[in-house]
Amino acid sequence: MPGAPLSLLEHEEISLAVTEDRDTPWATIARRVHRFPTTVMREVVRNAGRRGYRPGLAERRSESQRCRPRPRRLEIPGELREQVIRELTLGRSPVAIWTDLVAEEAAVRVCVETIYRAVYDGVLGVKATECLRTRRPRRRRRQARHESVRPGLPNIASRPAAVNDRAELGHWEGDQIIGYRNRSSMLWLTERVTRYSIGVTMSCGYAGEAMLAGLADGLEKIPAHLLRSITFDQGSEWACWETIAATYGIDIWFCDPHSPWQRGQVENLNRQWRWRFPRGTDLGKVDQAEADRAASIINGQRRRSLDYQSPAQLYTRAAVQ
Repeated sequence: MPGAPLSLLEHEEISLAVTEDRDTPWATIARRVHRFPTTVMREVVRNAGRRGYRPGLAERRSESQRCRPRPRRLEIPGELREQVIRELTLGRSPVAIWTDLVAEEAAVRVCVETIYRAVYDGVLGVKATECLRTRRPRRRRRQARHESVRPGLPNIASRPAAVNDRAELGHWEGDQIIGYRNRSSMLWLTERVTRYSIGVTMSCGYAGEAMLAGLADGLEKIPAHLLRSITFDQGSEWACWETIAATYGIDIWFCDPHSPWQRGQVENLNRQWRWRFPRGTDLGKVDQAEADRAASIINGQRRRSLDYQSPAQLYTRAAVQ
């Protein structure tokens, strides 16, 4: 991501430095303005060089180059702008909106990054905290990843290649969201190939015994030929994993500590569930019918990763085979 443009004070400081000594190294000037030497060099060279550099002219030239030659596509009133705003307010992600535009072969469309920028820049009049699933008021970079292995659990590094490559059906990822004051929770299972999700409400919390009962309810909804393995993080709520493995005859895998991205499918969908059930929601008051309705909306969305098919379509075909 490029840095911020040079300010007028920085232009004046650079001009003062090159005036005092025409042979001052770029690195010395860069330290005075806290910039990279290449940034200072390009700034001076494209503005008449060391002998002709003027801060006022450089500032005006910088401002004129920052002006967009035309308005942004989502700033222009029209059907595209109204459709994007309408679908964002319904809780659909920018990726899902773009997928629909491609599948419908819309004459005018925008990319995912354009929608994100329009939201965060306030172009659409819809706040990011109200329409995006992360509910972050500002964008942020991804945090550093930690690599470590805890002994005693079936580690994800031992997971077969067929599971990692999504070469066969029946391999799931599990996660749960916590309700108000940690008194309730909701379990979600997501199939890796079809991206199909199943939600289970748990009004009695997320301790080991409660999670065992919730897992059993969720797994009973899955046909036997579509249940081969589940991948979890290393939370204490999965302490009864051996009971599940023995009862259903499936493999259980665990991510490395602090590495939820290793089961990225369910982690990505977590944003959609959190958008519908925000933090602080008393999940004990959410009945199973409401969780099923949320799952049907998520499963009904066409995905670019599925060649613009929905998880519900693929899972239904796989279930009857």
